[in-house]
Amino acid sequence: MTYILASILWPAFLLVCLFIYQKWSAYTTFRAAAIQHGCQRPRKYPHLDPIWGYDLYRERAEATQRGQLMKLYMRHFDLYGKTFEERFFDTRIINTMEAANIQQATALSFRDWGKSSSRNASSSPFLGRGIFSEDGTFWKYSRDLIKPLFARSEISDVDSLGFFVDRLFALIPRDGATIDIQPLIHKLFLDISTDFLFGTSMDSLLPDTPFNSLEFITAFNESLAGAGRRRRAGMLRFRYMFDKKWKVAYGKVHAFIDNHVIRALEETAPENLSNVSKSGKHTSPHRYVLLHEMAKEIRDPIKLRFQILHVFLPARDTTSIAVGNALFHLARNPKVWTDLRSSALSLGSQPLTFEVLKSLVLFKHVLFETIRLQGPSGRVLRTALHDTILPVGGGPDGQSPVFVEQGVIVALHLWGLHHDRDIWGDDVDEFKPQRWVGKRPMWEFVPFLGGPRICPAQQQVLTQAVYVLVRLVREFSGIENRDPTQEYVELTKTTVESRNGVKIALFPASSDEQGTGQGHRSRCLSEYKWKC
Repeated sequence: MTYILASILWPAFLLVCLFIYQKWSAYTTFRAAAIQHGCQRPRKYPHLDPIWGYDLYRERAEATQRGQLMKLYMRHFDLYGKTFEERFFDTRIINTMEAANIQQATALSFRDWGKSSSRNASSSPFLGRGIFSEDGTFWKYSRDLIKPLFARSEISDVDSLGFFVDRLFALIPRDGATIDIQPLIHKLFLDISTDFLFGTSMDSLLPDTPFNSLEFITAFNESLAGAGRRRRAGMLRFRYMFDKKWKVAYGKVHAFIDNHVIRALEETAPENLSNVSKSGKHTSPHRYVLLHEMAKEIRDPIKLRFQILHVFLPARDTTSIAVGNALFHLARNPKVWTDLRSSALSLGSQPLTFEVLKSLVLFKHVLFETIRLQGPSGRVLRTALHDTILPVGGGPDGQSPVFVEQGVIVALHLWGLHHDRDIWGDDVDEFKPQRWVGKRPMWEFVPFLGGPRICPAQQQVLTQAVYVLVRLVREFSGIENRDPTQEYVELTKTTVESRNGVKIALFPASSDEQGTGQGHRSRCLSEYKWKC
């Protein structure tokens, strides 16, 4: 009996000693940082469940169902400060919307931070290993692999966009009928991205496409939604262990990608490349196809599948969400549409080159304001790889440095930063592109992040978005909102978009109005005091 009791108590005693040692070690490390750097603890969220933090998880899950998750985050920042700590089951998470902390984690102390392992685990069956999930040498290798895709010579080639935009126009009613344009915008950029990445478009905007584009889009959206649910569930993601629907969905996505991967591996096999070189025949001498270039370096089909999928995800979603959200706001602010149209028509017969699109300041302001209000990603998670320090957020006033122990997760809230009244004013929730006149934002506006992990496609996103908007305002003289719900309701997956779609009516311009627009050069944009 004594032996049995001892065998039970002794391990328990060791666990208690280990727990006390860990707590003491963490405390002494914090005290040293506090003395040396003036660190203080951030404010803590007042959990009803202080052990697991399940109360906050439930509140966020309910807010997600209502399409108000980002508003809930902002309410908590208003209550507990711009940096506060929470407990998410067995993990400490520091939430921050401070520009200085975001800059520190993504740029100044970049090597102290890595991707969240829990997020990687939740999405790995779908996304595997790639540039957005890895750190260190694997991340650097992946980034170096895709850099040529976003060279200026590629993003400046906008001629191919017109081909797909013409297809979009053919599907838009000309009689002022209501249309939810969001699915069409998704199809538009699905076609553009597949053509850009794989060398072959899915042609989802065509009625007689050989691909079952609707099935693929549905499967892709279900895959993203499933990954998002598992990420938000954290340790409770085991609840979805028997969710066969998600496995079927991402299996369809993988099958589509794998078809292109197999073709690329065959076409870039050494013997085939040698034959092409000897014959002097090249099917596309001036075109860069990312998958083909990656296939020259990665011969494993599974590794290649995941690498290209990591690029396909933002290529398909980021620009389409930005354009869709811009139309959402323009439908509710038709005077801004009129101003954009005046600017576009003032170009006359100039071709829409990269340089011309980059010079259209009004369009850039509209896109910046759209992305500020509803960016494709609300927050970014980073894990401390070493003991490190955030410059602000500690103490009662939130102005002291914060000591962050190794393994602690920091949630960088871009949505909170972009809705900070101290930066943007009391009208922070209003769509006002004119706020960007004369403004040169630095770390207070980072929709594409910053530092070494800054999105390499940011210029491509803006160029393509401006091109589509210019073509739209030239083709249609007016826009009207047809959604009875005025406010933006979120649909949160791994990205955030409008749950209610973008229900609008577009009114075609007359043949005279669609001309070169020389008479619009001197039109004054008095509503927003912008220059033509």
